[in-house]
Amino acid sequence: MKKIDRIYLLDKILKERRSPIEIETLKDRLECSQATVYRIIATLRDEFNAPIESDENGVYYERSSRFDLPGIRLNAEETQGLLMAAQLLEDLQSVSLQKPMQRILDNIDKVLQQKGIANRRLIQIIPALSRKPNPNIFQAVMSALQNEKKLNIKYLTRSSQQTTQRLISPQRLTSYKNAWYLDAWCHLREGIRLFALEQIQNCKTDIERAKKVPNDELRAHYADSYGIFSGPMKSIAVIKIDKNMAPWTVFEHWHSQQSIEHLDNTHMLLSIPYNDDRELIADVMRLGTAAQIIQPKTLQQQFHQQLIGILNSYSSI
Repeated sequence: MKKIDRIYLLDKILKERRSPIEIETLKDRLECSQATVYRIIATLRDEFNAPIESDENGVYYERSSRFDLPGIRLNAEETQGLLMAAQLLEDLQSVSLQKPMQRILDNIDKVLQQKGIANRRLIQIIPALSRKPNPNIFQAVMSALQNEKKLNIKYLTRSSQQTTQRLISPQRLTSYKNAWYLDAWCHLREGIRLFALEQIQNCKTDIERAKKVPNDELRAHYADSYGIFSGPMKSIAVIKIDKNMAPWTVFEHWHSQQSIEHLDNTHMLLSIPYNDDRELIADVMRLGTAAQIIQPKTLQQQFHQQLIGILNSYSSI
């Protein structure tokens, strides 16, 4: 149970009672140690100005007082989401959208103020390495997606630098790691494909209605494997991580089906299902010597080849 949850639970317990409650009883109700109970009581009294009194029988609320905790509780993810939404709305403001956008921003500010964030501009969110698509292409893709129309696109493949003409049926637009991607049925390849919007050179809405891929099929295609380049799982990557060298990895969530085995106080094994190794190799590489791919051997070999290529590029130094 999180600290903030214990604070709200203690407030509820004290409001429901007509008599003092013992610390031992609170240990059981709050599911924590005696020392933690005292810390929660101190936080509720000192930080929230709760009218907590105590006597030989335990703790209680002062009878004549009226006290309420803030009604809205936000966790870190919710707070970050609201801050990001506010920043995005401000970046998008235009003359035609200024008034409705401002109403939404005012409401976000009210919620954040109840969380204790009086001035959100003191908190900065910096999108790193963002890739912005052509605004006209973004609008055309969005329109085709909403109107369930096919798209004729000219697509530049990054790996081969070859351009192909595709007829696609848009299924879902995704913002992932500061870039936009379109999940679509490719009528050329006759399958689900992923298109990075900044790689679309031009596009035109087709008169035909888009082919609709069932939601279950889409989920199955993208939920099984690691990263944006998903597809049905083909293997399990096992990565040994030094927790002392990269302690933040203990808190990182790589995939919904990941598993972690703590070998000792220093090392852990992270197991992840994957299909396409491109993003996985890049994410392991960012950990440097703190991570080592244990299996499969094919992934080890691909990682090794990339490291050799990197070393060769610095061979003249």
